[in-house]
Amino acid sequence: MIKMVCAFAIAGFMVSGCSSSKSTTSEEAQYQRVLAAAHGCAEEVKEKTIALVANGAPTRMRWTTANYVTKDAAGKEQRRTVEYRTSTILDNGSEGSAWKKCMQDDDALVPELTFTR
Repeated sequence: MIKMVCAFAIAGFMVSGCSSSKSTTSEEAQYQRVLAAAHGCAEEVKEKTIALVANGAPTRMRWTTANYVTKDAAGKEQRRTVEYRTSTILDNGSEGSAWKKCMQDDDALVPELTFTR
């Protein structure tokens, strides 16, 4: 009987331990969504630029990061980064406009993003 109780207790502990998941806040979920969109848009700009260069178009491409800035409960600024890519042939004189357009299309061009030169 004791062996059976121990077996059930261990099984219950394993199931509850394996099924618990770390909950994410809405702020973290937003950052993860923006992070994924930023990566996808950076890859899109890169692929389109490579295709144009393969056809003989002159261009310059730069990979960098943008800041994702929020404030914690105490009001302290928290900075994290996301991928950001520029391409002179796609941006048409407005640095980063192709990446920003892609982010806007993905509904991920949020006010928390800041850009530095």
